[in-house]
Amino acid sequence: MIDYGTAPSVDELEITVFGPGFGEAIAVHVGAGNWILVDSCIDPDTKLPASHTYLQAIGIQSSQVKAIVASHWHDDHVRGISDLADYYPDAEFFMSAALNNKEAAAFLSAHNETNAPGLSRGANELYKAINQRDRVFHVMQRSSVMEINVNGRNVRVTALSPVPVAFSQSIAHFAQYLPNKNGGSPVNHAPELKPNLEAVVIHIDFGGDAALLGSDLEDHQSCGWTAVVTDQWCGSKPPGSAYKVAHHGSLTGEHPQIWAKLLTQKPTTCMTPFNRGNVNLPTDDDKKRIKSKSLYAYLSSGATRRPDMDSAILKRLSDVCNKLARINSGFGAVRLRKTVGDQSWKAELFGNACNL
Repeated sequence: MIDYGTAPSVDELEITVFGPGFGEAIAVHVGAGNWILVDSCIDPDTKLPASHTYLQAIGIQSSQVKAIVASHWHDDHVRGISDLADYYPDAEFFMSAALNNKEAAAFLSAHNETNAPGLSRGANELYKAINQRDRVFHVMQRSSVMEINVNGRNVRVTALSPVPVAFSQSIAHFAQYLPNKNGGSPVNHAPELKPNLEAVVIHIDFGGDAALLGSDLEDHQSCGWTAVVTDQWCGSKPPGSAYKVAHHGSLTGEHPQIWAKLLTQKPTTCMTPFNRGNVNLPTDDDKKRIKSKSLYAYLSSGATRRPDMDSAILKRLSDVCNKLARINSGFGAVRLRKTVGDQSWKAELFGNACNL
């Protein structure tokens, strides 16, 4: 089990990003013992949500978690989030407003474990979390997640996405994959609806500093990142000196104006990999692009497409199969901390985390 050391001091800001080769979670300390959890993945050692394992390890009490945000419903971002909702009953629970419609509700219901076992852990996790809560808050661009005074600083946590113009396309996506009561081809899996326009991008104004959590938001004409970077209200936010890179560093989650309008010059960046099937992110080109725009850049897990094995065995396997990849590339965490007023973030790497 990873030794995470001690909790941040009351005047320290913190962003910790957890991730294996498939999965993502974020824990944010805004100061004075107040925490926000964004998304969830599983710690392979404890088999519990990684952010919960972390908070327990550094001695954080349940009442100190003020908000839980499910940025979207994809499996790699919500594994264990229903457990987080249970572990932190005092925390307000937030999810994308794009899921606040009858089509989305029917989709999550149709693909939950009871009605369709094995179809999608992500849909099932959100379905469980929603149904165990008396109240769920749906957020969209310009929504407030938290506003709190911390040691004389006004801390504001807001959503920069999704945008209303994306809702109609999301509804059409969900409706397309609802079970057909009138016959036709059965839905035998819960699909990954592309492009991802439902994701919640979070901006954290620490009161003198800021951070941007890019979720998995992608871009598509007037929706997604284009709608964020061209919005005057979003552009008026303090630029982030730390950035959780969107969509695992993929080019689909990139927009040049993210760096020009929403971030400081050369911010500190961190991200999680995505390795599943033939999809391996970030690519080498992604890494070069992100490093060129960052002061420092970190990856929560040193994922690789090349299995870690003897070269002779690897050659023999390569003769009979293509695109060998690790099933589990290891778990790690990137922790960024800074004392209020400091210029730069201090990074600590745990487990399989590494420089990008």
